[in-house]
Amino acid sequence: MPDLVGYGSSDNEEDRSPRILEPQGAAASASSHRDSPQTTQSGAPVPGNIRESTTIDRERQASANKTNVLHSTLIGPQAPPTDRLESDGLTSRLSPYSTKRATIRNLTLPIKIDLDIPPSPSGSPPPGISHKFEQFSQLKYQGMHFNGKLAGSSALKNPMLLQKLMSSAGLTESDQYATTLPKDLWDPIAFPAWAYKEELAKSQQIIASRKEDENARTRRDCVDFVSASNQGERGLEGTSGMVSGQQQAHPLLGSMNHFPQAWGRPRDDIYGAYDPSFLHTNGPRAHTSSPIVTGTSVLAVKFKDGVVIAADNLASYGSLARFTDVKRLRTFNRRTVVGFGGDVSDMQYLDRLLLSLETEENYGSSGHDLNARNLHTYLAKVMYKRRSDINPLWNQLLVAGLDGDDQPFLSSVDLLGTTFSSPTLATGFGAHLAQPLLRKVVDDDAQVKAVTREQAVNAVKECMKVLFYRDARSLDKYSIAVITKEAGVELKEDEQLENQSWAFAEMIKGYGTQTV
Repeated sequence: MPDLVGYGSSDNEEDRSPRILEPQGAAASASSHRDSPQTTQSGAPVPGNIRESTTIDRERQASANKTNVLHSTLIGPQAPPTDRLESDGLTSRLSPYSTKRATIRNLTLPIKIDLDIPPSPSGSPPPGISHKFEQFSQLKYQGMHFNGKLAGSSALKNPMLLQKLMSSAGLTESDQYATTLPKDLWDPIAFPAWAYKEELAKSQQIIASRKEDENARTRRDCVDFVSASNQGERGLEGTSGMVSGQQQAHPLLGSMNHFPQAWGRPRDDIYGAYDPSFLHTNGPRAHTSSPIVTGTSVLAVKFKDGVVIAADNLASYGSLARFTDVKRLRTFNRRTVVGFGGDVSDMQYLDRLLLSLETEENYGSSGHDLNARNLHTYLAKVMYKRRSDINPLWNQLLVAGLDGDDQPFLSSVDLLGTTFSSPTLATGFGAHLAQPLLRKVVDDDAQVKAVTREQAVNAVKECMKVLFYRDARSLDKYSIAVITKEAGVELKEDEQLENQSWAFAEMIKGYGTQTV
């Protein structure tokens, strides 16, 4: 475009002054004019000193003209004059749509190319925003990427998620096509009603229905079949009738709906509106009365700097050790871990609920995070609400982490919404087999200050060994997490019990095929 200015090479970062593009004809005439000898009106040659002064004056005038052009002409893209397009014949060569696209492209190009980093704004950034960036930076150093976590979430793979997010943000479908261009150039909502997908689908359905009606009128009502004993002309005639009947569809197919949203249903225009009332039951709503796939014990103990929590990776289908890689510890921000015992399907529901809550908290503008005590209160309300609806979540949860004062916090909530706090907690068979061992290490809150991290971790590992031998629903592979103020959540999900073997059972009297 002739109105664009030329810029120097991007390799030369120091030279950023714009260069005016001159027409080749003008540049050539000026060059030839400078190189040719100067003459007067009478044709006599001009003396050298007068010629040099004239050249200097001409260069000064050209420099002044360039300065005026820089100050008067818009630097950057702009719409070309209409008269120039008409003189060049561009409007006749381009269609109206191509001309409009070219105009929009010229108007949306950057006004001035500047690759410098802008200076820092005055004042200090909001503390809430700074805290968010610091939190995401620490998570990145720990190998936890929030975008990757969102991408792997099953809750965010819902096809209706975009509409839900747009509605929560107060955006309509037309807002996603908003533009800064004037409406005479581009109006994204100026389409007629028949151009939208709903009207197009209705039109396609009407056209398809008409075609099916036409085919139904011309379709054969019967097919002549001939027995295998007749081989004469009647057999040939019957065979031809059978072939012609095979080429056409069955008469009942024309009365069925073939659209994906109502596949296999009778057509409304033939049989009337579809009545799905026979699918509804008149009995009471049925909820889960007993869990099917369950996880067993979850253990947790406080120490002076934080909390240790552990759970094995087994999910049992009744008495069958069916799933051996189910992670039942779930991290929530940098200082809270939730351990799930009980039904696995309800655990997955609560996990999706916590993911939604975590997403809302991370993108909120309050600048405050939920600590372990806040999350425990939230889960207690959820469990009590479901219990009040006679539709409980068949889980017992342990919430371990740090409270608002960065002190160790450990509490439980069951399917009734009942809460309980203690320095040591366990669910399932761990409440009977592991609690006595944990209470030997720390019996009350006064002893928490004397317990080190190593003592708490060793006590939990020893309890996991006991559960592996004594609990038929336990496994030797487990997950363990340590929550502290300095390191946040340290989660290991594929730990293995060491030196575990059932070889000693052969020495037990009555085991196997022993007769002694």
